Order: sequence, then C-alpha cells, then structure tokens
Amino acid sequence: MSKYSQGFEADTGKILNIVINSLYSDRDIFLRELLSNASDAIHKRKFLGQTDPAVLNTSEDSIRIDIDKKKKTIDITDTGIGLDKDELAETLGTIAKSGTSSFLEELSADDNTKDAAKTLIGQFGVGFYSAFMVADKVAVTSKKAGTKNTFVWESDGQNGFDISESEQLEDIGTSIKLFLRKDAKDYLDSFKIKSLVKKYSDHITVPINVKDNDNEAEQANSAQALWTRSSSSIKNEEYSEFYKSNFGAFDDPYLHIHNKTEGAIDFTNLLFIPKTAPFDLYEPERKTRLSLYINRVFISKDIDGLIPTWLRFVQGILDTTSLDLNVSRELVQNSPVLKKIAKSITKRVLSELKKKLKKTR
Repeated sequence: MSKYSQGFEADTGKILNIVINSLYSDRDIFLRELLSNASDAIHKRKFLGQTDPAVLNTSEDSIRIDIDKKKKTIDITDTGIGLDKDELAETLGTIAKSGTSSFLEELSADDNTKDAAKTLIGQFGVGFYSAFMVADKVAVTSKKAGTKNTFVWESDGQNGFDISESEQLEDIGTSIKLFLRKDAKDYLDSFKIKSLVKKYSDHITVPINVKDNDNEAEQANSAQALWTRSSSSIKNEEYSEFYKSNFGAFDDPYLHIHNKTEGAIDFTNLLFIPKTAPFDLYEPERKTRLSLYINRVFISKDIDGLIPTWLRFVQGILDTTSLDLNVSRELVQNSPVLKKIAKSITKRVLSELKKKLKKTR
C-alpha cells in the first residue's frame, strides 16, 4: 500500500492552533461544519451529474453518523462527490483552501450555474479543521465519483498529514473518522449528537442518520425547511405548527410573514408576530428573536442588526446566501448587506401590520 507524508504549508500549524483554540466560541460547531461539508459534497455530485451521468448517485443521498463508544470514535459518512488523492492533499492540506470555494469560483462566470452554486455552503476552508477541537486524530477516507481508487488522509492537526491508498473497496463519497480527545467523550452520547443535528442541521435537505453501539440508525433531522416552499403551498395550520414547535409558543401567531427576495441580495424570511406580548418585552436585556441561516444551515440566533430592537417581539427565520461571514461563521462580516436586509424586513413587517390592522377594523 503506497503512502506518502507531507507537512502542512507554512504557518499552517500556527493557524490550526488558532482554529482549534480561539476561532470558535462553541466547539459543538464542529458537527455543523462537517455536516455542511457533507451536504456540499452531495449537492456538488448532483450538479455535476446533470452533465455527466456517470457520477450520479443511483441510490438515496444520505449522511450517516456512526458512534463507537468502545473505540471512542465518530464517523461521518456522505454519498457526495468524493475526493481523489490530489484533492485530499490540496483541500485538506491547506488552510482556507476550500473545495467548495474553488467550485464556486469555477461557476461564477456562468449565469446558468448560479442557482447550483448557491446550494454550496462552505465559503471558507477552515471549517473542516474544527474537527480538531474534539479529536486528536482525524482520518478521511474518500473515493471520488468516476474513479476506481480510494485514498485515506490522516493527521493529528500538528505535524502535517499522511495520504495512503486504501486496499478496501469503498463506496463513492467521503467518511471522516474522529478519534475523540479525552475531554470530548461527551460526544459519544447519541442523544447529544442528535440534539446538535437538530439544532444546526435540521433543515439540510439530506437525511442525517445517527447510529451507536446500542441503537439502530435513526434519522435525526427533518430534512426539510418550511420556508423554502412556496407560501401558496403552505396551509395556515402548517405555519402555526412550525411556530409552536420552533419558538415554544402555545397559541397560533397573530400574523406570519413569509416572502422571498431575489436580486442583488437574496434572502427568505419567515416571521411571526405573537398574539400576546412576550413577558420580557420591556426588559433591556431582551434581544431580537431572529435565527440566521445560510442555505438552511443554522448559524446563530444572536446576530445584532437583523431587525431593530423596537421590533424585538418579532420572531422568525432569515435564510440567505448573500451574507458574508467570517471564517468561523459566527459574526456577520458584510454589514452593508445586513443593513439592507434589515431595512427590507422592517418595511415588510410594518406594511403587513398595517394591512392586518385595516382588516380588523
């Protein structure tokens, strides 16, 4: 079995240390990042399959999380496009070199591919390295669609990486094995993993199944996002159920506002006005209750500026492809875009409230 070792590029070790110890405020985010990458790979395979049927997945797209409590490992496996030897070295061996970003660059010049490009989430190449926040070793096994060989990339996140050819016949796609650190054994709890999937990746359109030593595989996400559907196809009962289940409400909303904006800035908002004022509405500490998503992946519910504080009784979801995030995806980086979205949402809320008021008079 052929094998070669390679050191990380200059200063990569230092940057990795920053990623692992400083970049993310919450290490639970490692799962969000790896699941986003898996979703990207599946969408990429679908897109390329439109012009090359040989790479299409003939079975069901899926992401699988296998927890081995005895070996203290977690495997995240997808049915995506996969990576060959050179791509493993280039994509995983270089900080801020994202396969998805490269793919987006290739598509950007072609107007017909914009929609496909927008389904890809990974704008930055450091998301994968968040795995080292919980693992002291990571092994990536991948077989690219249209190729015959399977390769394994291994690293401890400090001393470079090894790539070897696997003798096992693997399915097309990628599997990431995390050898958990001693202080990260709580991630062997399948209930915790399912909760994190529900929190961060519930609306990714690919089923995410979780399995451990004691339980059979169980789908942990709903694999659908209500706000991505046409408002004309959604019943009021569905809006009410979504409102109650996602925002802890016990009664129907006074008003829901669901619209999609396309153009220089693309975003969808699904907003709810409660029938009664929240008990803490006048508390200075109360923040807005809007959750930010990027292509159905939850980013944060604590983003200042999504809506004015005087509208902090509004609850809901903002899903966009037009906000640029910093490398940890935790802070909005392009404030002019955020201000434009906030202005549009504010106008929409006030307009709909006026319409509702006229109807009730």
